[in-house]
Amino acid sequence: MKRIACAVLSGALVFVGIGNMELTGYGAEFSYKEANAIGPGINAAVGVNNFLNLEVTNPIVKPVDKYSYDQMERDIQALEQSYGDKITVNIIGTSRDGRKIYDIILGNPQAEAHILMQGAIHAREYMTPLVMMSQLEYALINYDTGRYNFKPVSDMLKKTAIHFIPMTNPDGVTLSQFGIDGIRSDELKRIIRTCYASDVNLGKTTDTFEVYLSKWKANAGGVDLNYNFPYGWNELSTTLTSPSYAAYKGTSPLSEPESQALASIADQYPWAITISYHSQGEVIYWTTSNNGAKMASNTLAENISVMTGYRMDSSDGKGGFKDWMQSKADAVPGVTLEVGRFPCPVPFSEFSTVWKQNKGVWVQALDYVSKRL
Repeated sequence: MKRIACAVLSGALVFVGIGNMELTGYGAEFSYKEANAIGPGINAAVGVNNFLNLEVTNPIVKPVDKYSYDQMERDIQALEQSYGDKITVNIIGTSRDGRKIYDIILGNPQAEAHILMQGAIHAREYMTPLVMMSQLEYALINYDTGRYNFKPVSDMLKKTAIHFIPMTNPDGVTLSQFGIDGIRSDELKRIIRTCYASDVNLGKTTDTFEVYLSKWKANAGGVDLNYNFPYGWNELSTTLTSPSYAAYKGTSPLSEPESQALASIADQYPWAITISYHSQGEVIYWTTSNNGAKMASNTLAENISVMTGYRMDSSDGKGGFKDWMQSKADAVPGVTLEVGRFPCPVPFSEFSTVWKQNKGVWVQALDYVSKRL
């Protein structure tokens, strides 16, 4: 028998305890936090999050170490074949080494509000595509039957679409996972080897070439894509003037095809929020010095913090995607989620914890937006 404890004060904090599950929020605005595992009787008792504790048998997206671009592409094709009526698969750009940058739209592409989720803009942070692809499949499996905060997920997805861009930097991910042989272009291989020689001379690394590549953050051209967006680009340090494994901002804002791909859809949809997945630190960065959507970003971050257990912090991410979207004239609320505790690449042994923390972030974001339509 589940024990339910509830305390409600008008306009004040609400606490509900049901088995191992906690619901917290202000007024009717609830977020959720799994203390351990959600009790099996939760749907019968409350009918709030009836699908977040379901097990998936024989998933298409299988948790593996070094979840690769090729595997992701196969999984996208398989999901499209199985759930083609629920997703729209677009290609928004091509990387410097010829890999496609995918945008998978969950729900109604003509919806009045859109959520942008993107991951792996930094190469070595390749656990994030696995998290996002797992989220996408979980959403599809439960599309017709899932409920969140008493609302059918399918109804929410009629008015709000979610864009999953799981691997913004596919060349960099491939380089970090498989080394120089993962790169196709001889010219890009030359640039990467030049980066190593330069970074050794500058004292930026003492690693062997193979270890150096595993820690790679940039794209295959040695440009840090999260330093390549217009916001604050001119204010970024000019001490690093040549390509590197990290922190080189490029020759101009949006100089790279990968950053251009994200920028190309920035004005195509009525964005409600953005969520950028990075690693590591178990932290949510939610604001910047020129945040035109500060209050909404803060509320979004608070909700996701309750769900994930991640602490909130601020950062002045000049050149970053989230920060650029927050600083635009039509500012878009956003957060950056840093998953994992250990240095990148985050060990695969952390995936089960990361998945438990982030399994429902997409639906928390969907609920947040739906309440404001």
